[in-house]
Amino acid sequence: MSFQRILVLKKIAFILLSVLFVHQAFAQPKWIRATYRDDPSTTISLGWSGSSGTLYYDTVDQGTNYAAYTMSKTVDRTTSHKGNSHYFVRLTNLQPGTVYYFAIESGGTAINRYHFRTLSDNSNEPISFISGGDSRKDLSFVGIGDPACWGNGCRETRRDLNTIVARTRPDFIAFTGDYIRNYDVIFVADSEDDWEEWFFDWDYTIATDGRITPMIHSLGNHEDAVDLDKMFDVSNTDIYYATNFGGNLFRLYTLNSETDACTDVVQKNWFINDLQQNNTSSNTPYWKIVQYHQPMVPHANYSARTDLIDCWASEFATYGVRLSCESHTHVLKTTYPLKYDAAATSSYNGLVRDDTLGAVFIGDGSWGAPPRTAFAPISGVTQDVEQTSGFFHININRTRIQIKSVVPYPDSITNVPVLTDNDQGTVLPAGVPLWRPANGSECIIIPNYNNMVAIQKIADQREPAASVSPNPAQNYVDVIFKSALTEAVTIEIYDARGKKCQSHPNIMDQNFKVDVSQLCSGVNFINIVSKNDVESHKVIIVK
Repeated sequence: MSFQRILVLKKIAFILLSVLFVHQAFAQPKWIRATYRDDPSTTISLGWSGSSGTLYYDTVDQGTNYAAYTMSKTVDRTTSHKGNSHYFVRLTNLQPGTVYYFAIESGGTAINRYHFRTLSDNSNEPISFISGGDSRKDLSFVGIGDPACWGNGCRETRRDLNTIVARTRPDFIAFTGDYIRNYDVIFVADSEDDWEEWFFDWDYTIATDGRITPMIHSLGNHEDAVDLDKMFDVSNTDIYYATNFGGNLFRLYTLNSETDACTDVVQKNWFINDLQQNNTSSNTPYWKIVQYHQPMVPHANYSARTDLIDCWASEFATYGVRLSCESHTHVLKTTYPLKYDAAATSSYNGLVRDDTLGAVFIGDGSWGAPPRTAFAPISGVTQDVEQTSGFFHININRTRIQIKSVVPYPDSITNVPVLTDNDQGTVLPAGVPLWRPANGSECIIIPNYNNMVAIQKIADQREPAASVSPNPAQNYVDVIFKSALTEAVTIEIYDARGKKCQSHPNIMDQNFKVDVSQLCSGVNFINIVSKNDVESHKVIIVK
């Protein structure tokens, strides 16, 4: 055999091996992510793309030896969207405050091991999370008109911020929308490549030891509900929902700002009803927080959304919403506490400063999107504003909400410490680059102590009127009142995201049996609504 022929055969063999390697790599699960669909202390949805497989998990680290894990779950749901197949496994009945290790077996192998931590259901334990959005890359090359990012462009900024997530290990991420720039309105081509780049960059949020940070997703104007549904396992009917964290430490409302807040009466009524349901002596969370995409109080490029102010913010002070997380305009801003007052003679579209009952508004989405020229500070409204990229790190306990703004200044990422523990409620370590405007590098929100003490005293003195059993339940739940009813009540069932599933009015029975066989598994809430009160009971449905 000639030397030239040997070289040709070697080249052919190399090409075949390369193709086989690429095929095997593509066939392996990739882009691992986690989403909260239900109670974050006991459930999680784990997703990936590439190829199907079986998820093996345990509270003991078994590495990539998937056969050694004591629990396993096959794929619950498969979707095909934006050029890739996506697979989702929904884990339920997990233990609160527990680290779970997992590996995904596909084709007889598991190439990586990951882990996540369920949140505690104890309101005495702090929680830390990141709020931010607008992570599209630089579009200056197509003449959109946005300014370019520093360094290697907006994609590098996005990666740097994602790297800070991995190093600082927040408990979860509240993403306020606009993952990529949707090109469909500009080009005929679809945006598959941009989504693939986004997922590739999102891998930077995975810590070096395999720690996954779960997400809560808001809908932006550059994606639709189908994108969130098929790529993150957020039901396309759940573009607005509510989630309790730390038991009753705080309730996070995710709202859809892509419709008119006043004419979208279904969302408006749900929001107000849920605020009312969670404002009673038996179930008021210590804090209420809202997140959505388009801002009520924009500080660049856009006008105020007066419909959001009139039909959402008007309820904030009444029901104790103290923090509002916004996006969309590509700057960093914090406001003073603002309260809606339609009768105020001097206000910002009805919002006036009120340090006792007002809500602080933070934003406005610059997780890689090119920062825009910021408006001048608005008197009595703006605490600080700047044309820069970043997101917000929020640490919350019963007595305060601490907000710090993290920025990806060039060459600063190497100085960010790499945390390795799995403690809940971790604060930012020294070395993380912070936005340091004129009014300081952090914002502290404290509760209205008079109202909080009054609520706690009532809650401590009040005995529940009924019990609910069995719990967990499978087919039926008995609501048993401790004494005979003197007036009719309504028994309502809500899922963990605040959607009403059942309603039984005019109940006078001391023992009322509720059929729960058709409800989804996981956390649900049975509310007993009387003339003057709402008593809430948490119940777990198992299948």
